Amino acid sequence: MFGVSPWIAAAGATVLSVLASTWWFGIHRRRLAENSAGVRALAGMKWRECAGLVLQAMEDKGYTELPSSRQPGDGGAEFLLVKENERCLLGYKHGTAYRLGEANVRDFANAVQLQGATSGMLVTLGSAEGFARDLARRYGVDLIDGRSLWPQVEPFAPASLVEDIRHQAASSIRRGQQMGLAGSVLLGLVVFGLGQLGGEDPPIAVAPIAPAAPVAGTPAPTPAVTQAEAITPAAPAEPEFQDEASRQASDAMKELAAVAQLTDEERALRRRQAAARVADLKQADRANWSTQSTLVVGLAREDGIDAGIVNEACAILVEYEELRYTRLQLEPPQASKVPVRWRQCQ
Repeated sequence: MFGVSPWIAAAGATVLSVLASTWWFGIHRRRLAENSAGVRALAGMKWRECAGLVLQAMEDKGYTELPSSRQPGDGGAEFLLVKENERCLLGYKHGTAYRLGEANVRDFANAVQLQGATSGMLVTLGSAEGFARDLARRYGVDLIDGRSLWPQVEPFAPASLVEDIRHQAASSIRRGQQMGLAGSVLLGLVVFGLGQLGGEDPPIAVAPIAPAAPVAGTPAPTPAVTQAEAITPAAPAEPEFQDEASRQASDAMKELAAVAQLTDEERALRRRQAAARVADLKQADRANWSTQSTLVVGLAREDGIDAGIVNEACAILVEYEELRYTRLQLEPPQASKVPVRWRQCQ
């Protein structure tokens, strides 16, 4: 079919379909599921706990809360933050039932002016109307709703909570992943069948050729090999992919298949080896697993997170296919005032 071996066409179609299914269910749908579960978890907290996570996320961006700046707001709370001598008013509204409208934006914009702030951020676990977003841009107010809030506060949420949310998301999309894999295999079989049908050539009739009369004194000619004997089917070769993406996907699938065959002892050994290699990094003091997907890395000095340790650690972990999406918990040295940071390997 199209001058390509049915085996190669079928393998290529299967790999492309697996890649598309992996991206859709493993990345896109998984992120949506984690965001939804994360917002529900935040809504289940007390508003002070949730607001504390929001303030930690803002602190990570360089904002500092001014002393005694907390005050009741319109159905929530307001905090006055400062960054490089510029004031920013943060308004937080707890609960997923909130739907920010134009009136909320106008009231908050007035509060920003009254506080003498140069900018404002209105945060809610609910949603924001389209007209409210347009009005917020005119007033210089940044609207942050639930779906965009969870990725910002996730690094500061308790590790057990994040682990539970990821398990919930994985369970909700597992059926879709199974259907995607089955559909990819079915597509490969269909492409192979079509290639077999389209690649069959009609038989060519060959007229028999009468043997020439032998010349006296010459040996009799050896019988010619028949067309059926000359043509022998070749064994199907393993498909060779031309593009780099397909080759990488094929290698990753082979490595995942090899990992699936490992015993529990072999998996544990690989985890210990990975942690030991991370602990040997120049900026690391220690490294140990707190959960199946979280590696706690003790920093040798306070600025270790800025010295490339995240890239170096993730470069080690991605060598182990089952550890590719490890979450790093970066802990500063003892007696340090630098907060604990979290980073996600991809």
